[in-house]
Amino acid sequence: MSPTHIYVTAYVGGRPIQCLLDSGCERSVISRNVVPNAKLTHSQYNLTVADKASLPILGDITLHFEVDGNRFEANVSVSSAIDDFLLGSDWLEANGAKWDFATGTLHFGDRVIRAY
Repeated sequence: MSPTHIYVTAYVGGRPIQCLLDSGCERSVISRNVVPNAKLTHSQYNLTVADKASLPILGDITLHFEVDGNRFEANVSVSSAIDDFLLGSDWLEANGAKWDFATGTLHFGDRVIRAY
């Protein structure tokens, strides 16, 4: 069985963080631990996890980050109940991502990033 290419290394504030690409997640979410000093805005989102439990949201931010030398931004919800960074279908769609699962690459027009 071949490896599943669903992670990228995102650089947030110059720090690397493992980022899960999750097309089944409707809203991108990041851990408060990754952006401890970010000023949050009120969130309009009520999020749930796979087992339908509520995911507490502290607020939202516009996050600037890099993957494979490419600069991106995402409007994400911030939660202290998760440990990582999840880029969901909202971000994939907003950026016109074309995900080639066989090669583990995502294409954003002329930009390409590799997943692992």
